[in-house]
Amino acid sequence: SSHFGLRPTPRAARNRIPAGAGARDPPAGAMQRPLLPRLSWAPSVSFDVHTGLAVSRLDVAMIYLTIFLDTLAATISTPALPYYAREFGASNADIGYLFAAWSFTSTFCAPSLVRLSDRFGRKKVLVLSLVGAGVANFGQASAASYWILFSWRAFSGVWAAVTSTAQVYLTDVCSPEVVDDYLAKLSAVPGAAMIFGPGLGGGLATFGLNFPILVDGALSLVGALLVWIYLPEAPQRGIQGVPTPTASSPGGEKKPRAPQAITPVPREVYVLGTSGFLFGIAFGTRVSMQVVGLHAKFGFSALQVGYVYVAFAISSLVQSFWVSPWAQKRFGVFAVAILGTLVQGTFTPMGFALMPGIWSSLLFMVIGNSGFSFRNAANGPLSAMFCDATNRGTIFAQVQMMTNFGRMVGPIVAGRLAEVNAVTWPWYFSGFCAWLSASLLLPLIGRTARKPTTKAMRPAMEGFSDLLSADAADETGTPEDFARVGDFVGGLLRDRNYPWVSHQAAVLEMMDQLLPPLRGTPGDRLEDLDLLASHAEQLQYEFRRGGDREPGLFT
Repeated sequence: SSHFGLRPTPRAARNRIPAGAGARDPPAGAMQRPLLPRLSWAPSVSFDVHTGLAVSRLDVAMIYLTIFLDTLAATISTPALPYYAREFGASNADIGYLFAAWSFTSTFCAPSLVRLSDRFGRKKVLVLSLVGAGVANFGQASAASYWILFSWRAFSGVWAAVTSTAQVYLTDVCSPEVVDDYLAKLSAVPGAAMIFGPGLGGGLATFGLNFPILVDGALSLVGALLVWIYLPEAPQRGIQGVPTPTASSPGGEKKPRAPQAITPVPREVYVLGTSGFLFGIAFGTRVSMQVVGLHAKFGFSALQVGYVYVAFAISSLVQSFWVSPWAQKRFGVFAVAILGTLVQGTFTPMGFALMPGIWSSLLFMVIGNSGFSFRNAANGPLSAMFCDATNRGTIFAQVQMMTNFGRMVGPIVAGRLAEVNAVTWPWYFSGFCAWLSASLLLPLIGRTARKPTTKAMRPAMEGFSDLLSADAADETGTPEDFARVGDFVGGLLRDRNYPWVSHQAAVLEMMDQLLPPLRGTPGDRLEDLDLLASHAEQLQYEFRRGGDREPGLFT
């Protein structure tokens, strides 16, 4: 369904008083008390009752395609990158620094891009990130020394905001009932890309170890072009170009009002970020040292490593696309995240350090990779539990920044440990951090900032509202209907001590502000209910602010 908002009725209509009411108004020339602030409401996102989306399914598919191309590009080049660095005389520690450089810049730069998406829109940040990543990959492919490669690798981390921005986009356009499912499916897309990327990268490496990186850059630019052409901007509040509330002074001139109040970041987000930091250490160790460990233990080439990555990808696809959504609905997001982190922290170290044969080692590594997929699928829903439309980008960026910081620390420490033994110490370190990460999630179970959803509100609303009814009656009304409602409202205002006689114009204006216009068509009943909830939140904010401290009806 289309998006809609509250539009104030014309001033003349708003000030139209029923016959006889004018006699009770203050005399001409007397000081008029200003009425309630006139609000020009920002659009309220509405969701299709059948899909639970504020955009079409094709638009969501475009987000999935963007993540697919971004991950495909990265997985084409990642298996070849350590071997490419070896051509410049890089040690195990130098390879760790290479991955840490990307994580360092992504820690401090990429979250800023996600925050900027709150102001300028998700689409623009997605395009900018993809273009920046493409340019950085072309620079890496043309490097003439290790330090030039290092510099371009660090530059590529600046633009590592594609996945986080895509998660925020989905949270914008999905209703609370379906957001976890769509975020879980989003986490499965990288697994699908990894089925093709590593094997393709291994094959491309036969033409030159920099060739997969060139293809990485080209795919990033293709993704940017597709997003620019086909992806609509997410319908959200607070971005540039969306109207914000305005207020009228007694003279009638309008002045800008503050935008919607930004909800403070809950304390639970800092705990979630710390858990993400430790998970990032385990993840960064896995990404940076996996090739080094496989080469040290089994002597694998870039092509053989690509085959191992394909096996990991198939496992991730099954876990993320089918198993994780079911498990999250059945056992809860926290249970899935904790279990996945523990599986990763147990089986991956065992596969590298303890299992003697190739096949037993690879089996344990695949199981550990499945645990990583469980946790990765839960990261987006975990962040979504503690945010709303006003702070969503900030919270997602903050958690991602902490995770990226861990991804920076992991390769540095693991690279130094790999100088001692690449098969054991990096993986013991990774497993220890994964267990700590899981333990920090335990206190958060049952704590959430997510507000009751429309679905949860239905039993309360059905007792006194026809908003969810399937049929729409003729609401024109007869003179008897007007008289009956007028008698009821007048008695209600009298019994509840409103000054409705001496300040009748102000009371009528207040009632006009309290009741937003609804769409009124049968297919939009749920959207109307969402609109009422949004309207009540904005009114609460306006009353808290005291109408810019101006005198009003009750002052």
